Amino acid sequence: MAYTFEVDFDPANPDLTADTDTQNEIFIQAFNSGDGALFNSLYREDSISNFSGEPLTGEARLAFFKEFLGTKPDLRATVTHAYVAGDVALIGVNYEIDTTEADGRPVQLRGICTDVLRRGEDGRWLMSIDRPVAATGLVAS
Repeated sequence: MAYTFEVDFDPANPDLTADTDTQNEIFIQAFNSGDGALFNSLYREDSISNFSGEPLTGEARLAFFKEFLGTKPDLRATVTHAYVAGDVALIGVNYEIDTTEADGRPVQLRGICTDVLRRGEDGRWLMSIDRPVAATGLVAS
């Protein structure tokens, strides 16, 4: 699939970069594309995402992203803090996602997210841990 993004990145070989603002824009663009496989490519193979409300890795994470992003939710995110130490980055984000419930009713997910990125041997930065905590919405408790 061909995409046109405001912040240029290679969907076949993604790199979230060490620059926090660029990383946030790439993450938002991939999420808002609705392409779960593209979004999943921002994650290391062994990474964990808690976006579903439970920690998912590998094929389970990919399946969740394909299903959820297939509904074309809209993500907005603002970085609250970022720390880089060598090949590890810790990033805090406030997020809002507009989506729909199974019956088609609109719902907004809001919360905070803590992300850990790691730079691999190839120099690319990818998501290692993605831990959103919803204050409202589908996975809030």
